[in-house]
Amino acid sequence: RDFSFFKAINDFTNGKLDGVEREMHEEAINEARSAGRSIDGLGIPSFMLETRANVTQGTSAIAPTNVLGFADAMREASVFNRVGANILTGLSANTTIPVTGESAVAWAAENGAAADGGAEFGKVELNPKRLASYVNISKQLLLQNGASAEQAIVRDLGRATAQYIDATLFKTANSASGVPNSLGQMTTGTFVEAGTHVDFTSIISDFIEAESTLAVAGGLEGNLAYVAHPKLMRDLKQAAQVAGVNAGMQGNLVNGYPCYFTNGAAASTSGTATADFFFGDFSKLYMGMFGGLDIMVDPYSVATNGQTRLVLNQYMDWG
Repeated sequence: RDFSFFKAINDFTNGKLDGVEREMHEEAINEARSAGRSIDGLGIPSFMLETRANVTQGTSAIAPTNVLGFADAMREASVFNRVGANILTGLSANTTIPVTGESAVAWAAENGAAADGGAEFGKVELNPKRLASYVNISKQLLLQNGASAEQAIVRDLGRATAQYIDATLFKTANSASGVPNSLGQMTTGTFVEAGTHVDFTSIISDFIEAESTLAVAGGLEGNLAYVAHPKLMRDLKQAAQVAGVNAGMQGNLVNGYPCYFTNGAAASTSGTATADFFFGDFSKLYMGMFGGLDIMVDPYSVATNGQTRLVLNQYMDWG
């Protein structure tokens, strides 16, 4: 209210800027510095400026146009880092994890020879595989919006990476070379093909069959959880009640086990609930991160187009 634009111009011209005009000039300098820019003349901070609509027929010349902060793109929350997998960070070399083989014991006569119960050790091998992308950003966009535009894109790249890891891990199969195997391709899994689907009824039988199958295999312990396609959420949440007790989904639990949903799991375009789910001990899943999520700012490659390039690289593997 006390600021005078004409006083600011006169004082700045005469080299004796003071009062609220000096305070606002210093505020503008600090604001420009935080955005990586500098001010050579008289500075006016952005909060003192008002943006008005263009004067066109039928519109007001004084109606303001407010532009708020960047809203993030809608991204599905990642699942791979919530199911209890062993995530090994900071790896630099190819990594081998020995897996204990199953030993056997047997009854023997008092003086008889013991049977050989030894078993060969297995192993999980992690070798870096590259997940990559790049985004070109207009330098004019950065000049007008400062670091906030770049940060919004960097945030989205990180979330897109996590979402794509889910899509690769929980698929039925990955056919491209240089891509880690999905859970559906790992030979230690047992696959159960559901029978005829009955709305709100058969889905519980399918989930219980998965638990029973794992129990028979001796694997019903550890970080047990379900990971399912969201198409199955409908049936799980509306499963029929038996004797007043819902055998389906309670909160985020199905039959007492955590259930996570991701569009990374496979789903058919036909059928109400034609989709995949996984159930298992996710502490047996090892995910290796070779270095961190690397996002490099490259101001040179597309400089002639007035752009800056953000290059993303993530090296990882699992087994």
